[in-house]
Amino acid sequence: MLILKRHFKTNIRGHLTVGGADTVELANKFGTPLYVVDEQRVRENYRRFYKAFASRWPSVLVCYALKANSNLAVVKILQGEGAGADVSSEYELRIALEAGIPGNKMVFNGNHKTPRELELAVANDVLVNVDSFQELEAVGKVASRLGKRARIGFRVNPDVRAPTHPYIATGLRESKFGFDVASGQAFDAYKLAARMEDVDVVGIHAHIGSQILDAAPFEEEAEKLMALVAEIKERLDIYLSFVDFGGGIGIPYKPDDRELQPEQVAERMVGVVERVVDEKGLGKPTLVFEPGRYIVGDAGVLLARVGYIKERPGIPTWVAVDAGMNALIRPALYGAYHHIELANKILEKEEVLVNVAGPLCESGDFLGKERKLPKVVQGDLVVIFDVGAYGLAMSSQHTAQPRPAMVLVNEGKAEIIRKRETFEDLTRLDQIPGWLK
Repeated sequence: MLILKRHFKTNIRGHLTVGGADTVELANKFGTPLYVVDEQRVRENYRRFYKAFASRWPSVLVCYALKANSNLAVVKILQGEGAGADVSSEYELRIALEAGIPGNKMVFNGNHKTPRELELAVANDVLVNVDSFQELEAVGKVASRLGKRARIGFRVNPDVRAPTHPYIATGLRESKFGFDVASGQAFDAYKLAARMEDVDVVGIHAHIGSQILDAAPFEEEAEKLMALVAEIKERLDIYLSFVDFGGGIGIPYKPDDRELQPEQVAERMVGVVERVVDEKGLGKPTLVFEPGRYIVGDAGVLLARVGYIKERPGIPTWVAVDAGMNALIRPALYGAYHHIELANKILEKEEVLVNVAGPLCESGDFLGKERKLPKVVQGDLVVIFDVGAYGLAMSSQHTAQPRPAMVLVNEGKAEIIRKRETFEDLTRLDQIPGWLK
């Protein structure tokens, strides 16, 4: 089934265009496999997300989740839009700083932050969302050593069950993340931190999962988080000026997926916040959100060249391309669906049932199974959609395959924003011990 979201077009040659650029020409010029990111789509997605919440609440901070795609040019685009950053490692933090995002517009998340990472975060005034009692102690020590007061919040686990893959469901009690709310552990964390000299308790954080296409779990998250905010103010007299709801709004990958509009989520979540603030006489906090996939997911495609075709009676034809799970692991890891078409035959009738496989020595190395495509021949250009998030970011060098290049397109212009890896890139960190020379 041909599916083209409205930011994709076709030209008179029957080729797919992205950001005004002909994908066939891009592949011929830059080679394959090739990631292509549409700059204007990134900007459009950010603006829509921000407006959905900022039109309903006076203080909103959208922190782009670098884990989705940490390419420096992509982060620079979002810095220019006024975005903050959600980081979860030293290098993500450094990338955000390099792109010009100030530390006071960042949140640092994760269940294992090293002393080195905490030092960098505290030194740059990044809000650290503490994930355990031991981490709280570590933050206090780092802040004392630096002679600073660390800005902290606590990641709490509200036990919200979201309809998503279990690997990316993060708001359950059994999850590795956060302080448990139901047992009182989260409240105890705030009580302990209130007595510490080197931390400034300013926030609360939760994240219930990724790729969620239903607004109800977000409303439940808001109810549970705001109830805790009110309790902390009432019992500990701590005003939390940052309420961070994480990310998780999904995108439609399949042709029949229902799109979740950020306006739908904002209406329900902000409604909860308004009610609790009014009922409890709270100040109006800054609402923080951490979208990644929603911002960049459908702004990216992956182009791959058809190498070989293998027909077998009674089963779909195997089509081997030059990108596999080394370039895009989501189908192999999660069983994730990504829509696939032929970029050079985008308007031709789909008449052949195929499995699209990569070049790696793994039976699980496939990009899609049982897909209808036009008649495929060697040299055709396969396009895999919705790969802007968790595509190149999760790629590998399995079977010594170089990671793909990435190109940014904007109104017909195209420029490399990540070079294709070379043999030298794959081997430059290797060393042969003296006894083998």
